[in-house]
Amino acid sequence: VAGLHGLSVEPAGDLETRAAEIRAEMAAAGVDRSCLLLGDYGLRLGEGDRTIEEENRLATDLAEADPEHFVAFCGVDPRRPRAVEVFRAALEAGARGLKLHPGSGYSPADPVCRPLYALAGERGVPVAVHTGPIAGPLVSTYASPLHLDEPAADFPDVAFVLLHAGQRAWFDLALDMARWKPNLYLELSLSQSLLIEDEARFVDRIARIKAGIGLDRVVFGSDCPGVSAVMALHTWVDAFRELPTTAAKYGSEVTDEEVQRMLGGTAATLLGLR
Repeated sequence: VAGLHGLSVEPAGDLETRAAEIRAEMAAAGVDRSCLLLGDYGLRLGEGDRTIEEENRLATDLAEADPEHFVAFCGVDPRRPRAVEVFRAALEAGARGLKLHPGSGYSPADPVCRPLYALAGERGVPVAVHTGPIAGPLVSTYASPLHLDEPAADFPDVAFVLLHAGQRAWFDLALDMARWKPNLYLELSLSQSLLIEDEARFVDRIARIKAGIGLDRVVFGSDCPGVSAVMALHTWVDAFRELPTTAAKYGSEVTDEEVQRMLGGTAATLLGLR
């Protein structure tokens, strides 16, 4: 199982404490590795106490120290003058992907992003992009999956992971785009609330993905630690493990092999892991 986690550190001295908490949560859920996804919000919300280079170094240092549990992604706003250098340095330090968060106020289709995509393609690493509405003062304007259409077309060798699969607002759009762009992958974190509210609708979402693009282009994610308050990681993982039985209740079919692909097999391929 490979999960997607966020890493929040307050202050830097608490890094190992926070890492230990994540490891414990992973162990309880049977998650082997977590991806550390850094959101660069500085140009929208104001800069923090550390530079973006220092923030990324926290993640790559942790992944280097404990590669059996953690995988680092580089998070950088492409409008930063040294964005490509930040990404390149993170890759040299062991990062295995790029994280973009258009909630900071830019479109993933903006030409300023293209050098980052070119570098991702050169290094063979995926690009994970937030999609779906988001609370202010971040903005939802550019978080529609539609903004990934041009990048996916122009960089066909780059795997783009649509984080949250557009959420409820744009799930249909995300799935329809993925039908036409084989380098688009859907990640389903933030669907925990849908499962809680209506199990049948959650199963229908899985069934529609299977019919549209196949479940081998689904990447499991948790969006923990924030979403842990909505659903514990182990409960979310178990929901996927139980999909063959749950889906059958509603007249759908999900195989054990498809579950294994969603719960890490596809992610391991994209990340070049064992």
